[in-house]
Amino acid sequence: MKNTILDIIESFVTSFVVLAVIYLFLAFPEIVSGASMEPSVFDGERILVEKVTKHLSDSPFERGDIVVLHPPENGSIDYVKRVIGLPGEVVGISDCGVQISDGNGKFTVDEHYLYENICTEDISGKSRRLENNEYFVLGDNRARSADSRLFGPVTVDRIVGKVIFRFWPPQSIGFL
Repeated sequence: MKNTILDIIESFVTSFVVLAVIYLFLAFPEIVSGASMEPSVFDGERILVEKVTKHLSDSPFERGDIVVLHPPENGSIDYVKRVIGLPGEVVGISDCGVQISDGNGKFTVDEHYLYENICTEDISGKSRRLENNEYFVLGDNRARSADSRLFGPVTVDRIVGKVIFRFWPPQSIGFL
């Protein structure tokens, strides 16, 4: 009986340590709050955010990635946004769309994930050149999103990780 209790305690402690390591260093669950990422991710959905990629690459995020970040003015709140502009690019908004100048020319970002007939409006009215550690992020539901149009580019240290999987509700389970 004594060995059985010790085995159970050992299993519990081992499981706790493994889960703590996963949570602290590899990935963590997040509950989406708000409508800023609709129709891609909805309020109340549960997502899994991986934190490893950020530390393994000089440019860990790509255009179109959905990320969890802390906005510049608040380090304790989590925002879920989509990466639109990459380090070194010039980002501008006109004619209801996002234009990127990347050194190889200028192009309008193809945003097939938005609701139909969404107009991206620019709050500042000026283009922004991103520094080597900055990303321009937008919510998919532009009318209901506080994003880089409001608080400016986000430095890589403010990005917590990349959203890789939705695990709730059951009918929406899958990779993002």
